[in-house]
Amino acid sequence: MLRINLLPREVLDRHRFQGWYRYIFIISTGLVLVVLLVSALLYMLVVQKSEELTSTREKTQSYIEQGKAFDVFEKKEKEFTDRQAVVQTALSGRMNLGKVAEEISLVLPDEVWLDSLSLGQDTGVSFIGNTPRTSSHSMSIAYKSVAKTLVRLNELPDVADVWLSNASNLTWSNWDPTSGIETVTPVVQFTASAKVIKAATTTTTVGK
Repeated sequence: MLRINLLPREVLDRHRFQGWYRYIFIISTGLVLVVLLVSALLYMLVVQKSEELTSTREKTQSYIEQGKAFDVFEKKEKEFTDRQAVVQTALSGRMNLGKVAEEISLVLPDEVWLDSLSLGQDTGVSFIGNTPRTSSHSMSIAYKSVAKTLVRLNELPDVADVWLSNASNLTWSNWDPTSGIETVTPVVQFTASAKVIKAATTTTTVGK
């Protein structure tokens, strides 16, 4: 028996490929899902990297601010060092007048005492001294004590050019607060002066 298909060729081709449409749809849908999944992963990576970049920028800015703070600290430290150098330079040229006064007190003869002592780096040394003038300590011995005082002062390392300005016979009065009695002692009172030897100063250049 002979069967003849009178359907047009287009219809026949359509029926032939109709079974493949489902597979094509499934494959296309799978490809679209894969593309969407890859796009989602790439988007997540981009967001993560963007967050890391933002965090890195914030840390960098924080480090920059800390660096500026350290710059200020270093500047202040340099200013302090420069000022300290200036102060040390200024102090290096100053005399220790307390030391000079102590040296003077140590070299005074036992029989000599001072009524007043003036010390100045620029004005030098000036004082009023006394030595007893009694029967046991005659006038000649008293003047020898004055001379001994001047010689000893002139030997001090911080004192030079000791001069005797005045020496005269006077009466030195002393009031004893315990007994309430005023004692009078004949003395040779003398006034002397000297120069203070200034320490050599060193010049320090301070950078700006």
